[in-house]
Amino acid sequence: MEQSNYSIRITPHRCAGCYRCVRACSTGAIIIRDRRASIAQDECTRCGTCRQACPHGMISVRDDVDAVRRLLRTSDKVFASLDPAWIGSFPGIVPQRLIEALTLLGFSGVGETLLGHIKYDEATREQLQRHPRLAISTTCPVAVRLIRYHYPEQAERLLPLAHPAVLHARMIRHWQGQTTKVVYITPCIAAKSNPDEISELDAVVTFDELRRWMHEDGVEFDLIPGNDSYRFEPGEADCQPHRMPDSIASRFTFSGMEAIRRILEETAVWPAADGREPILLELFGCTGGCDGAQTQQEKDIPTLARTWTRQRYYNERRPENPVYKLPFIPTVASYPPRPAERFRVAASQIDAALASIGKFTERDMHNCNGCGYETCREFARALCIGRAEPEMCLSYTRALAQKKFSSLLKRMPSGVLLTDADLKIVEANRNAARLLGPQAEQLFDSRQGLHGADLRELAPFADLLRQVLDSGGEIAEQDIRLKGKLLHISAFTVEPHRLAGALVSNLALRGIQSDEMIERTRRVIRENLETVQQIACLLGENASRTEAILNSIVTAAADEPGKK
Repeated sequence: MEQSNYSIRITPHRCAGCYRCVRACSTGAIIIRDRRASIAQDECTRCGTCRQACPHGMISVRDDVDAVRRLLRTSDKVFASLDPAWIGSFPGIVPQRLIEALTLLGFSGVGETLLGHIKYDEATREQLQRHPRLAISTTCPVAVRLIRYHYPEQAERLLPLAHPAVLHARMIRHWQGQTTKVVYITPCIAAKSNPDEISELDAVVTFDELRRWMHEDGVEFDLIPGNDSYRFEPGEADCQPHRMPDSIASRFTFSGMEAIRRILEETAVWPAADGREPILLELFGCTGGCDGAQTQQEKDIPTLARTWTRQRYYNERRPENPVYKLPFIPTVASYPPRPAERFRVAASQIDAALASIGKFTERDMHNCNGCGYETCREFARALCIGRAEPEMCLSYTRALAQKKFSSLLKRMPSGVLLTDADLKIVEANRNAARLLGPQAEQLFDSRQGLHGADLRELAPFADLLRQVLDSGGEIAEQDIRLKGKLLHISAFTVEPHRLAGALVSNLALRGIQSDEMIERTRRVIRENLETVQQIACLLGENASRTEAILNSIVTAAADEPGKK
């Protein structure tokens, strides 16, 4: 079970088992056990795609607001490092109002993370001038984790530079003292660290968390008109978001997990020798880069609008109190490879796993992606390493449900049949054929389960099922005499207007037809009817739940009164 202090996690007991997170995760970091999902934290890049894909809201990001509140109570100085993306995420809010809001929450001061970006670009220029090579930027935590965990052979290409927020934190401590606590405020959930990671940031708060925190503490923008005395400390960046000149290196930007994985695979074969023309790859896990990183409450703000707002703000800004010279601070950081566990699975093991879910030939490999894996062989590999369960395969569970349903029909003491909207029999048991007469029995032997037979040609109660199909009602009952038998027919809906079923029982039990015996028989029929409805409905629902339910039904059917 996952620890509650991981930055991104799944609530196991509330997981619906839909496997959408498996399909969304590009690194295979989702584990399915006991039909519940969990995250392999040592492989997770924390890109958040699983969280976006979960339709039930079962995947959450750790909320650090309470931790920051404790910092504010126990520390003398707590500074906020505000990411440049704030201007697009808080439209219509001038810096003075946001800085005042943060001050009212208890922060000693607010600085611009943009200063860290400028320092980062300066260090990047120096690195590539000193050692021309193919280098990969380390401004995106998702891309860094992807490389360290899943492309460890390329970890040496990561620039040995700390994240801009960390560089800004080092500046703040240079100015304010080494005991100063620094909280990074950002849209990036990947900036949050896990317990096993060392971070120079004391906490990370997302824009969503900041909004909620302000609301809880009664700090509303409507009550903050704006005061010019509230400014960034020690001042504003003295330039637009700094970019390294193209004369220093050829710079290429790629965003989105699929795109950056493809680039990493393509560049894996490039020589790493120094002396080649400097190339800088800027890789971002979010499609659209950091401007594309939307928090939950920003879904109604288009990415283009946020990007345009930010760029216009910095293009037009004329700092009144600029920071002309940044302090000398160390910029280095280390990103050693930390390869995810590599599971070696033999081809024979994969073939055996495929056989266990009924896939023996290429024709059996549907590659439907219903399990969350691109191909059946990838799913079989996940089975071999204990990260998946057979029930995740839709074709397997459907076949299993059908097999158990057919087995249960054979054991039912009454006759059972299902028909489609055209009154064609979908399936029936032998008891149903026996009660319908010799013609049906003969047809049953040649056509297993009477599949496709026209009920109107075999039974006088077809109109009863037509009534149920047309109305979509639950149950209709009728007693009829057929070839010396007194039959009780209970028709019921499986799928409204599409699939109906009938339970057929002979009320003439060994010639005894007393009112008491008939009533007792009908009671058994009603119990059987509930059972048949339950199993029939399984054919149209998620088959992953069928095994436990069908097993319980089989046991119950075996104990029914009157069964021989």
